[in-house]
Amino acid sequence: MRDPYAWLDARRLAPRIDVETFCSEVVSGHDRPGLVIDLSAEGARLERPYVGGPSPRDIVLELEVPEIDEVIWVRGEVCFDQVRQAPPGQGGPLGLLRTTGLRLVTAAARDLRMLRDCVFELHRNRQADTDNALLDAACYARG
Repeated sequence: MRDPYAWLDARRLAPRIDVETFCSEVVSGHDRPGLVIDLSAEGARLERPYVGGPSPRDIVLELEVPEIDEVIWVRGEVCFDQVRQAPPGQGGPLGLLRTTGLRLVTAAARDLRMLRDCVFELHRNRQADTDNALLDAACYARG
């Protein structure tokens, strides 16, 4: 029998990147704007103004792939859904933000490959930038 939680191990090995990329959540045939603030090849964290309603079981997103001029459609299963006080000037009519963690489960194979490649490349570039900054700082520490 296949382990239904096997994906958890793979998720822990895959890089996650902080992003700020626009998306639209499709709810009852209407688009609601949101922002993806954390992204991996297998999941995303979505933040948007809280407008009421129950926690969804799954969400369909139209998502801009960071630093690539491409839009993809994905369906994700909700892993967590939290409502919190928004910083001043943000949030919906209630002054609250809804943050939802998604495990991406359905998308075109091409789109999933593009997303995976983008996440790994951005993670690699950011890691290289961090390593270079540390080397520069170490140079000054020796003097």
